Amino acid sequence: MGVRQIIKVESDTIVGKSVSIPFEFNNRKSLPKGKDPGNSIVIRPLTVRTWFTIRPLLIQIDKEDFAKLVSKDDEVNSDLPGLMDKYAELLLDIVCLGIHNKPSEPPVWFREVLMDNSTWEDIRILVNAIIYRIGFFPFCNSITTLQSVSPWTETEMIAARRNLTSWQDTAKGDT
Repeated sequence: MGVRQIIKVESDTIVGKSVSIPFEFNNRKSLPKGKDPGNSIVIRPLTVRTWFTIRPLLIQIDKEDFAKLVSKDDEVNSDLPGLMDKYAELLLDIVCLGIHNKPSEPPVWFREVLMDNSTWEDIRILVNAIIYRIGFFPFCNSITTLQSVSPWTETEMIAARRNLTSWQDTAKGDT
């Protein structure tokens, strides 16, 4: 990706522009009746809520692996199969949350549709698009700072997120 493209992507993020990624949903068997995903996936700039939901997931990715996943060029990384094997579920969670980008949980059917219609390269492209909707460079700086100065370890941050989810599930059961 050239400098001009990077500046355009970053400026689009700052002004709140969405990115539409052409996507072929060839295997439509997992789609619920009446759902039509169209022929693209739209990723809007992430809300603060989505950022706080995705951040603990992103921290679970090793720094070196993250650099290989999030690239500024169109090169296919030869490490991709190993990275996808290592982070498959995590990356699917990040992609679903980033595309959904709403206070509610992403629909279960959407995850199934993505798994049935995506290649690992598609997932890498979607992860990159989501990261750029955050603002790539500020994100990397905040992760580095967070890992350096946070009184919590990565495990504690993940546990806090899971604990919050567990409390929300309990609260839903009380109503």
